[in-house]
Amino acid sequence: MNNLGLKQLTEEEINKNRVNTINQYRILQYLKNNLNIYAFKVYLYSRDIIMVIDKLSVSAYFKYDEEKKMVLFLEKL
Repeated sequence: MNNLGLKQLTEEEINKNRVNTINQYRILQYLKNNLNIYAFKVYLYSRDIIMVIDKLSVSAYFKYDEEKKMVLFLEKL
């Protein structure tokens, strides 16, 4: 955990899909299918949100929407 209470995923945790919730798993699968996930720092933000940070320190959030049954991209929370 870092000082914000976020859990950064290691490459091994990403490879083995080691997350805490089903929605985090759904988001991680989406990210693995649509991004070069290993080019980002990946953090478990909440039970429904994963935060990614790129090499320029720009962050983005991915949230699983239960009603729409899809992953949403959010620039800010």
